[in-house]
Amino acid sequence: PATAQQSINNDGTGQVLLFPFYNADNASNSYFHVVNNTSDSKAVKIRFKEYLSSAVALEWNLYMAPYDVYPMAIAADAASGGAAVLTNDDSCTVPALGTANGAYSGTTTGLSDGSTLRSQPFVPFLYASDSVDSVERTLMGSLEVIEMGVVSASVDVTKCDELTDLWNTGAWASNPSTNMSAPTGGLSGNGYFIKVDSAYSTQIPVTAIDGWSTTVQHGSPASMLPTLDKGVKTATVDGQLVDYSSKANGGALATSALLAAHTVLNEVTVESSIAASTDIVLSYPTKEYFTSGSTALAPFTKVYDSTKDVSTACETYKLSQYDREGFSNTGANSFSPATTNGVAGPVCDNVAVVSFGPSSALGVGSVSVPAGFNYQAGVAKFVGEQVMPKSDNGVTITGLPVIGFASTRIANGVMSYGYSSPNKTFATMTVTSN
Repeated sequence: PATAQQSINNDGTGQVLLFPFYNADNASNSYFHVVNNTSDSKAVKIRFKEYLSSAVALEWNLYMAPYDVYPMAIAADAASGGAAVLTNDDSCTVPALGTANGAYSGTTTGLSDGSTLRSQPFVPFLYASDSVDSVERTLMGSLEVIEMGVVSASVDVTKCDELTDLWNTGAWASNPSTNMSAPTGGLSGNGYFIKVDSAYSTQIPVTAIDGWSTTVQHGSPASMLPTLDKGVKTATVDGQLVDYSSKANGGALATSALLAAHTVLNEVTVESSIAASTDIVLSYPTKEYFTSGSTALAPFTKVYDSTKDVSTACETYKLSQYDREGFSNTGANSFSPATTNGVAGPVCDNVAVVSFGPSSALGVGSVSVPAGFNYQAGVAKFVGEQVMPKSDNGVTITGLPVIGFASTRIANGVMSYGYSSPNKTFATMTVTSN
């Protein structure tokens, strides 16, 4: 092709990994592994965002050796009240985890196997002026992983002090592209949610994007770069090229086009005989790039108002429910609050958890979106009519950029078991001549 294009890699490897959800609230933990499946050393940005407006809760640079695996756990931090990341991995990060960060400084603990457990609390710094400014806002959110480039073999990414020196006084302090080449992909990941007191665990699926960048994007640890909107401005969606090169926010639009869904479906089980409950996660990785100004940008229709106690960046879906035989009626149960016909409602948070059944399967508290279900089991279908801007080559896509999954928990006394399933998503695309 004449130009590089972003695309979803269904094999699960890429330059960008998007995890739709983490939760550390209500005695919950989340676990993530990032894997370098290549023979190259990689510079990778690890970025956790809180659920309400996707403000960065914590990020750092990770340097991965060939075939490196980097594990992380997210748990509640007793001292701060927010979330914290924990790892005992030896892969180099800049800054080092477990170090000073004002009122939210990290700790290190020596373990019996000789490794060091590093804990670093999440921080509320980027939303400190919001009406909702507590660090507890970091207890739920999402994770994005971005490959910034391939590190030359002349740089030993296992020498942590040397990497830090490169940023402080060395070559990277003046030119971060030194001894770097463009990202090549090959990253993969795994995510798991564990509710310890319920003996419940479920998988968190990951979305992998290839072709995100053709240039080195080696941002300094203090720069908060690269951001997800800095990718190339073209994408391939279901075999169709979409080109937003003329748009100022073309990178965000190209990534959004990959993730756009007019319809989101998943299975729901709330069978009382097995004490079942289902949550459906709707996570919007690019929403912040369209809702943080004074006017919302398409496909989103409302802006985030930081002066309000609840999110105002609400998008309306029509919710349909079906039993296991495909029967459907509008019923009286839907989002709360519901419109008069009981089948439409708002989803406002950048990471939204729609809870079917008497309790949240994912241990989410008051921030969940409660929804009834008319049947013991079946399918929930969300339909949104929001429209993306027409691309330079005449493609119009209907749908919001959303990823996520359903998690079902089934209780058996004090024990639980269950499963997760990625959301099934469908976009509507119209191609016209320019």
